[in-house]
Amino acid sequence: MGPLGSGKTAMVRETAAALGVTDPVRSPSFTLANVYAGPVTVNHLDLYRLEGVGAEDALALEEYVTADAITLVEWPQAGTDRLPGVAWRVELEHQSEATRRIRILARDAVVAARWRDAAEDRET
Repeated sequence: MGPLGSGKTAMVRETAAALGVTDPVRSPSFTLANVYAGPVTVNHLDLYRLEGVGAEDALALEEYVTADAITLVEWPQAGTDRLPGVAWRVELEHQSEATRRIRILARDAVVAARWRDAAEDRET
């Protein structure tokens, strides 16, 4: 989450690259969803143009949230009720024209502990 120009798509681009995606990552503002293949599938959704996502909508958000994929959502507010299993919330904000602040919030203590454990495993 963050205002226009705060770096949401840039963060998705870097995350996808770190996950092994080699295709160019572009904002799905007009297509609403881009799917990138790699060692793990990366689903990139952008709900900026939507006011809400109902059960009757053609965009079935639940289909993008699977155990074998990482799903990153820009402007998630319109689909919050239809996005199951949200584990992390990332907030970006402008500090200056060239500097951003990022906050990464875990859904709960279990998710946060899993993150800490994974980080400790990488250090050893």
